[in-house]
Amino acid sequence: MNDQQPEPHPHMSMDVDWAAMDKWLVESMGNMPRAAILDIGPAGARGDDSEDVDCAQIQVLGSETFLVRLSTTMMSTPLLSSYGVPRAALDMWFYDDTFDDCTHGYLMSRSRRRIAEIVVAWFRDRCGFSAPDDLGCSYTEPVALPRSATTYEGSASQRQGYP
Repeated sequence: MNDQQPEPHPHMSMDVDWAAMDKWLVESMGNMPRAAILDIGPAGARGDDSEDVDCAQIQVLGSETFLVRLSTTMMSTPLLSSYGVPRAALDMWFYDDTFDDCTHGYLMSRSRRRIAEIVVAWFRDRCGFSAPDDLGCSYTEPVALPRSATTYEGSASQRQGYP
């Protein structure tokens, strides 16, 4: 196994369910708008769990680029200063301390297939989940701010200015 993949779990399962999850992830990422986040982890895991929780997070960046983060702790929504990614940073694992809650690194890629394969391998091979049915997910859509106050004529919000 190369250094671009998680370490395999000794009890690997190569069910067709994993292939279906891979396909579902690829299709789902194609429909996610910029800044959307898909969190994946054990079904029933709660945000206040203090124990280790195997999880993955996919966020849409700019130029059809995806950020995948892997962790054994619950991850929060990353506050990114930009959604642009230099080409030199694509398809490389980063293990730095950019994210406090990301214990197993992150990767940015324009390949939805690569991101899906990483997530499936993480849960199946590294974390030892027997089937995708043991997983749950949470999807967060980005919030769109209004373009101008005139867009919402007649609404309760009014354009405010300085006195």
